Amino acid sequence: MTIKAVRSYLYDIPPQVRRTDAIQAFESMEFPLVEVEDEDGRIGIGFSYTIGKGGEAIKQIIDQYLIPIILDADANNIDRIWQQMWMDTHWVGRGGIVGLGIAAIDIALWDLQAKRADLPLYQLLGGAKSRVPVYNTDGGWLHLTENELVRQSVEFIEQGFKGVKIKVGRDNLYEDVSRLRSVRSAIGQAPFLMIDANMKWNTREAIQLATRIEELGIFWFEEPIEADDVDSHVELKSKTTIPIAVGETLYNKFVFQEYISQGAVDILQADAVRCGGITEWIKIAHMAECFGLSISPHFLMDLHVHLAAAVPHSLFVEYIPSLDLVLSDTLTLKDGHFSPPDRPGHGIAFDQEKLNQYLLA
Repeated sequence: MTIKAVRSYLYDIPPQVRRTDAIQAFESMEFPLVEVEDEDGRIGIGFSYTIGKGGEAIKQIIDQYLIPIILDADANNIDRIWQQMWMDTHWVGRGGIVGLGIAAIDIALWDLQAKRADLPLYQLLGGAKSRVPVYNTDGGWLHLTENELVRQSVEFIEQGFKGVKIKVGRDNLYEDVSRLRSVRSAIGQAPFLMIDANMKWNTREAIQLATRIEELGIFWFEEPIEADDVDSHVELKSKTTIPIAVGETLYNKFVFQEYISQGAVDILQADAVRCGGITEWIKIAHMAECFGLSISPHFLMDLHVHLAAAVPHSLFVEYIPSLDLVLSDTLTLKDGHFSPPDRPGHGIAFDQEKLNQYLLA
């Protein structure tokens, strides 16, 4: 089935609440979107994202390098197309902006393939489960006062979320400890409590925090150290019983393989946009399964609910409503779970009129 047209757009979607972590504030989300059309007029929709900057660079990669590669290709040969995009652009970057562009094309191709098969994406990819547990990050931001953090965490558990994730990395480590103790005391022992440092600390600081909070039953310690420093993750993992979660800033399966082979990680958090698309995400997920590790995708719940439902060893979907402003239909929490839409494809219901309000190019 020949690809006959590819169109790209760039949007800038504002966050619905103020979002802050140890390294940045979320002022906007630049959102490159791609439409891939086959010879029968079917359209697959893919996308990428950045936190506030870089969207135009991704669009340029798509327009100048990737579209010429895929035009007139057979849309059924998704892995072949992925490999060609990867190899033909490796000299301008293996990951990063190039990977973010490849992801947009790849997601569109999988959406198109599922639509042609008249199947929801998660079933096309394996259909391991029909629903996925959800934890909430959207009230755990670093700028919140301790009282605000506690109040919102309690509200989210009362709404039915299975757990909450708290951003850590305040100027004073003991302030982080106090905030986490207050949240655990308020929500009780049953809900899952995760923490995310966004690579704030060095190894010594990460060990200090882990030592002080082990009794709180932390489900995972996310991005404690610079993601490129695998050896320090090995050291940290040897000094704490808290599971280590890494993945949102790892950009291909080979980096995940290094983490796994060195025993540096417990939970993989691959992001389908940042690792080059669904094709690469599924390979990472199956690699994790082979080594008895779990996967819990980062961000973009509207897409990742399909990927998490496609494999048996996924843990959660992360609740951050990044696309709600431009959708006509959103995911519904039921008994602490999200179910993927049963529409063919990824089923993300973009509202073109709403999208047009945020069009940049």
